[in-house]
Amino acid sequence: MVNDDEVANRVRELMVEALDLRVGPEAIGSEMSLYSPVIQLDSLNLLQLLLAVESEFGGQIEDEDVMEADLENVGDFIGLVRRHVETLRTEAAA
Repeated sequence: MVNDDEVANRVRELMVEALDLRVGPEAIGSEMSLYSPVIQLDSLNLLQLLLAVESEFGGQIEDEDVMEADLENVGDFIGLVRRHVETLRTEAAA
């Protein structure tokens, strides 16, 4: 099982890979806006990032969960992924 720090670190790595960012994962802080000049998230990039996360952690993040997450910064996105991973853990334990 992965812990919360591992999830956060892997999400940052996936952001760099999926969005072809010109910075390393260590340069992406939790408070950084998803719409900053560094990340420049748009709907297509969000889809690519979600597919990368789903591939990495398994399962599917529901559209409703994404819409309700009010994604403004990297921390918000990491929180969404953590909740997704926790849901998968809970389902696996049942």
